Amino acid sequence: MNGKTLNLGIVAHADAGKTTLTEQILYLTGAIRAPGSVDEGTAATDGMEIERRRGISVRTACASVLWRDCRLNLIDAPGHADFLSEVERSLAVLDGAVLVVSAVEGVQPQTRLLLEAIRRAGLPCFLFFNKLDRAGSGWRNALAQVEKEGARCLPLSVVAEEGSPEATVRQAGFDAPDWQEAAVLAAGDEALMERFLMEGSLPEEALWAGLSEAVGRGEVYPAVCGASKYGRGVGDLLDAVCRLLPQPAPLGGELCARVYKVEHDPALGKAAYLRLFAGELHNRQTVEAAGRRGRVEEKITWVRAVEGRKLVDVERVSANHIAVAYGLESVRAGDLVGRELPGLRAYRLAEPLLLSRVMPQDPADLPKLTQALSQLEDEDPALGCEWNREKQELWARLTGKLQIEVLEALLDQRWGLRVRFGEPSVIYRETPRALAEGFESYTWPKPCWAEVRFQVEPLPRGSGFQYECRVSPGRLPYRYQTHVETAVPRALKQGLLGWQVTDLKVTLLDGTWHHVHTHPLDFFVATPLGLLDALRRAGSQLLEPVLRVEMSGPLDCLGKAMGLLATRRAVFEPAAMEEGRFRLEALVPAAEAMELPVDFASATAGAGVYSSRFAHYQDCPPGLGAGRERIGPDPLDRPKFILAARSAMAGEIP
Repeated sequence: MNGKTLNLGIVAHADAGKTTLTEQILYLTGAIRAPGSVDEGTAATDGMEIERRRGISVRTACASVLWRDCRLNLIDAPGHADFLSEVERSLAVLDGAVLVVSAVEGVQPQTRLLLEAIRRAGLPCFLFFNKLDRAGSGWRNALAQVEKEGARCLPLSVVAEEGSPEATVRQAGFDAPDWQEAAVLAAGDEALMERFLMEGSLPEEALWAGLSEAVGRGEVYPAVCGASKYGRGVGDLLDAVCRLLPQPAPLGGELCARVYKVEHDPALGKAAYLRLFAGELHNRQTVEAAGRRGRVEEKITWVRAVEGRKLVDVERVSANHIAVAYGLESVRAGDLVGRELPGLRAYRLAEPLLLSRVMPQDPADLPKLTQALSQLEDEDPALGCEWNREKQELWARLTGKLQIEVLEALLDQRWGLRVRFGEPSVIYRETPRALAEGFESYTWPKPCWAEVRFQVEPLPRGSGFQYECRVSPGRLPYRYQTHVETAVPRALKQGLLGWQVTDLKVTLLDGTWHHVHTHPLDFFVATPLGLLDALRRAGSQLLEPVLRVEMSGPLDCLGKAMGLLATRRAVFEPAAMEEGRFRLEALVPAAEAMELPVDFASATAGAGVYSSRFAHYQDCPPGLGAGRERIGPDPLDRPKFILAARSAMAGEIP
């Protein structure tokens, strides 16, 4: 423990005890006077009213504490599957994660999802097996379940009287030959193994150094046991993290930071929480921010740091630390500030699968609701709000039905807006059926001149979008080629059936311009017209989203579970059975799974556990699925589209 600064995430399946563990860490390190309770709604990291009422975390919370001489920046991410985008975003800024596993329930569906995300990010991970005080606790069984998921684990705890309130935890005998042998095997260091075999034991310093390297590479997961309700095992966990988790070196000298959380304060404005990977951040600094809105230059008006659960004013924040910056008005959660440097962890947004209309109870509140949803989209870009100007309608893309309840609560609590959401519908996609070409000659009414010829071809499912330009700069200058390349993804947001077009390659085969008549924005008009012409000739195949569903419950409910799946076009393998319970995995079209959680809970009398996550898109069978009414002018109605586009270019309202 040598003055490290570590950014540590705490993640778990809902109800595994993640927030209770965070409370105990805050208490043990002196950040709060007494640990709060999730059940009583007094947890320090659950600041929203809905979090206190429902006993769940729906927003990422941050705290900074000292343990021994190690600074720990704690990031407490939500546990419910509907808020997976918050978790994925948090993993991208961490040095390591603590995965809390209930020793009673064992590995649950969300636990598997988190293990997969941690492995995909190459993130060092510590395991905390919780609830040893509860009847039915079996941390060894839970450890074996984690190892079945492909994790190499190393227990650091010895447990006595498990399954009762008197359960105790102490550190393993680190100098015992059996434990040292297990540690050397877990470290996977041949030189360390050879030394151990020759000498029969290892100096503590050499052993921990070898383990630290393996932990830093994400090859071994140290495991600590405890009962977070009573604070047992929490100190052992903090000791293990500070001892075994390496502090990363800065990625370089220039500023590189990622925004992992955005808040809006009524008095102070937008606050961006950033993890600095390189460089430093200070007051009145001008920085470049890069995200889905492009690169912009902004000036930081105020920098704060996290101390305990509070924000304190500072002059500057350096690499490896967390900064809270004000003045970055254009940034959204997930954006980069400064340069993108090699070594950054990538992350992916959760796939929104539901679309719902958002309606204020008072129609006069529609402008206020539009502004509020725009702020919420800054905080969670996966929300994906859409505005239908022609029909004066607001739509939101959602990852689950619980998110609707959270959004209703947020809009009421922060803006005093009472809203209702329409019945969610599934978000489909589309793809071209065949290879085809499309052409547009936009040369009238003058002044204008832009001709484009496109080829579209379908790609295998899951390929996404590819673009190629085969036009020489002598034929079409680079600036116009750039305009086309920018306009193509925009045009693909709505295809022939109104859904985003995917799994295709678009090739610009030819393009011409005129040195007198070409307007700088003409290719932004011609591109959607030519591209939709190609899609019309190719035809459009509707794609439906598919969920990977996991169901578990008592064995006598297996037949009912299989019956529910059989009526929903599901594809599933034989169930796994263990200790009187079954576990069933299936691929289910999202449209068929809307009421599946409720039906499964009813079929198992509440004794079953249900989880789902996005798997992929597949061809929708004929007669199923639905198109969507286009938002905005339709490129297939060429005269109206050109009129609307030219009006917009002239600064008029089309």
